[in-house]
Amino acid sequence: MYAKSFLALDGNGRLTGARTAQTAPYDRYTCHLCGSVLQYHPEYINERPWFEHRPDDLTENGRQHCPYVNPVEKEVRRILKLRRYVADAQPVILRTDWHCSGCGNNYHGERYCVACGTGDLSHILEEAPR
Repeated sequence: MYAKSFLALDGNGRLTGARTAQTAPYDRYTCHLCGSVLQYHPEYINERPWFEHRPDDLTENGRQHCPYVNPVEKEVRRILKLRRYVADAQPVILRTDWHCSGCGNNYHGERYCVACGTGDLSHILEEAPR
């Protein structure tokens, strides 16, 4: 199960949202974090548009470190538990302030340090060792 993404890089390498992609489509989208090829899913009935990683087109970085491909195990358990009550529950990516102990960068957003190409060494900023 891959988490839905609502952001991607378009064919020109510009960050674009799924709703923008609906009105101005490109033939190729890639993940803004790992560079893997994404499949675009247009808006359908009650579901807004989104991007999905394709298992056959994952980069090595995407396979190992992308938070959309490898959600945190605790989060997956929560999603499965929630789906017992709400059948269409979708994962929520935690966006907060992070500190990467690998390179020393502080950043905001998903747990993924762009400089290191991984989120494995990142901790929530107030929990980060000093």
